[in-house]
Amino acid sequence: MGVAVGIIIGVVVLGAVAYFLYRAAGSSPSASAVVSSAEEAPGATGAAPVGEFHVRGEEAQVYFDVPLPAEPDEVLFSLLKHEAIEVVREKRHSLPIDQVTKVVAFAKAGSEYQQVGSVDLETPGALPPPAPPPVVFKHVGPDPLSSFAGGPGSPSPETVSAIPEEGLRPAGADVQMPAQISASLRLQGINPETAAAGELVLGILGLTGFTVTPGGQEDTYTATSATGRTFVFVDPLSETDYPELSEGVLNKFMAQFSGSGLDRGLLISDKFGPYLVYEKEKREPRIQCITRERLQHFVDSIALT
Repeated sequence: MGVAVGIIIGVVVLGAVAYFLYRAAGSSPSASAVVSSAEEAPGATGAAPVGEFHVRGEEAQVYFDVPLPAEPDEVLFSLLKHEAIEVVREKRHSLPIDQVTKVVAFAKAGSEYQQVGSVDLETPGALPPPAPPPVVFKHVGPDPLSSFAGGPGSPSPETVSAIPEEGLRPAGADVQMPAQISASLRLQGINPETAAAGELVLGILGLTGFTVTPGGQEDTYTATSATGRTFVFVDPLSETDYPELSEGVLNKFMAQFSGSGLDRGLLISDKFGPYLVYEKEKREPRIQCITRERLQHFVDSIALT
């Protein structure tokens, strides 16, 4: 009797494992899901964030918490329609969709949802087979950071002194973002036009093949790729701070990187970088700093590689 009970329990456990493996295999990765993480870090989500899902009559409606740009973006719309199909593919395991003839995608225009597109099903309840997303962000190689070189440049005193009294705005406001990168970031829930430097860079690292997870200390992360692990320190933006990166923040970053035991160190800041940044990079070639005046170059180096 004991053996029989053991066999039954074993079959049930194996069946449960097989079910969850089936669920995992049933959903295809999204265009932004080039990384995944047990703990969510900014810019490292595994798929477009879903705010609501409803089956209303013959429509399956997927509401994404994805910020829409001011102008229509067909690249983003195509990605969201693809994402919507994959969400329904996952939800069909728990909700009946036999009557569904249309999958409708919505995204956020301000605080309100707006329809961005729909996909008609040839047969009610029959989803198209899993397919690659219409736009795939191309990995730039085994080490995307190697294509970025900060250089000795620093802003002129006139640039720093021209900052408005209310302080620095998030660096994303001053960056020209290629359409493919912009759409892929929005699919992660990041608005490139209002994002701070840390959010932008972490999101782009996720797109280019890094797995980004929270670090052991506040405002720190670990970015892991095939080439090793990078200690990431994000200098948080504060309206009351001086617009130039301070030596104290640089020293804190250097000390935490040294204690991390990781292969490389990356500092990200919305502030401008003094010449001291270049000097520290020369003395310690394992570190890189992406400051405000370098952020556009970083984005361009990723896009053009």
